Amino acid sequence: MRTITLGYDDGPAARTALDWAARRAARDRSELHITTVTSLVGADARRVDRMLQDATRRVHDIAPGVHVEPRGIDGSMPKALAEDARGADLIVVGIRRGSPMKAVLASKPLRLVARAHGPVAFIPEDWAPNDEPVTVGIDDDASSQSAILLAAAEADAAGAPLRVVHAWSMPVPTLEGSVALLSSPLQVKDQHRRILKDAVQRARAAASGLRIEDVLVSSAPTPALAHQAPLSSLLVLGTHRRGVVTGGLLGSVAQDLLGRVSTPVLIAPNPR
Repeated sequence: MRTITLGYDDGPAARTALDWAARRAARDRSELHITTVTSLVGADARRVDRMLQDATRRVHDIAPGVHVEPRGIDGSMPKALAEDARGADLIVVGIRRGSPMKAVLASKPLRLVARAHGPVAFIPEDWAPNDEPVTVGIDDDASSQSAILLAAAEADAAGAPLRVVHAWSMPVPTLEGSVALLSSPLQVKDQHRRILKDAVQRARAAASGLRIEDVLVSSAPTPALAHQAPLSSLLVLGTHRRGVVTGGLLGSVAQDLLGRVSTPVLIAPNPR
């Protein structure tokens, strides 16, 4: 059986993430492990037990058939949660709006992604369910391959359309030569259109019959995806081997979007 691990501290964002994870576990027929890192809530075992009991009851109210395993573990974030969830198919945590670098459990969100062995979903505290498409942002390198496959699987499981978004801009001239002057805007746009077309083809191959919308936009990646967020049920981003990209589409973008949008953000596993 598939397993979802929820990092839980009983804050508003964590409770919203609990609701999302409960629905997700019911949809996928997954077990839900509710994990509290005890160092974050103090050493009072009775308090931790009450917290986990309340969380378990809430899950059963939302999704009565879901098997729940509550547990408190010692350690510090994000290492303790990532190690506890090593065998999980998905890690879920909540994130506060307006605090892009302060996720649930007082940890920076991208550090958790770097340590995780599978996808990580960040659920904003003001999330509300909707039937909008799953949106994936793609870059022009191999980091987007796992993201497009994950997004296709997510859309297929949810019975939702898939929206594939690729933002492009003219190359910046360098001291070695003005690359931007060597290609016309139409040529550059056509190159990026082929990148988008290839991504759509990979998604169709992964999930036949999937409804797919492709969006090519002349823009920086962050505003392009932020514009799509209210029109999406989920945003999917990818990673590089060294972790979440620090300078391209899927690094600074992830940092900018987390805590800014009310749409859950799912980060694909780090290729290893």
